[in-house]
Amino acid sequence: MAGPADTEGISLSDPTVPIDPEQAARALGRTLAAKHTATPSTDGRVDLAVFASVVRAAAEAEDDAIFDSGPYLDRSRHEMARLAVETVTALPETDTAEVAITPGLDLGMVELQRDGSMIVLGDTVAGDRHLDLARAAVALALRFGPAVVAPFLDTYGLDDIDVRRLDTCQLLGSIAEEVGVAEPVDAS
Repeated sequence: MAGPADTEGISLSDPTVPIDPEQAARALGRTLAAKHTATPSTDGRVDLAVFASVVRAAAEAEDDAIFDSGPYLDRSRHEMARLAVETVTALPETDTAEVAITPGLDLGMVELQRDGSMIVLGDTVAGDRHLDLARAAVALALRFGPAVVAPFLDTYGLDDIDVRRLDTCQLLGSIAEEVGVAEPVDAS
């Protein structure tokens, strides 16, 4: 949910501020769980299948580069884009939630408040909540290390997470970032 920033808020991306990584991960898990249970209050929508198709088209328009880092190391972007489209096509429908528009959840958009709560800043649209979860997991791992991802997902609620959908959203986000594609937002 976009909200007014507290002047006392601390950006999670600021490496000069001492932050307990597990506390930050758990607070973000609670924040996203609450955000995703609210009815989307936006007109825009990100369709995961359309996003996957746009990512695949952009990847295939470029040379078939190989990922040189990250979880898809030594894999072809074309191959991974095809896999993402096939996986999205096979996924069952899911309820939409309010999610961030940006392809990567920058922890600069997340502020830790003095009371331990968090505010996620920025524009939002309706979409698959796993887009936010994948972005947040990657951002937390990059900022604090991969060990904080488990407490983040645990606090969010493991029973509410479809691992296949989460992996697919992470794959789409990685390819989209590589080829410079933003999510297509349908203003319905």
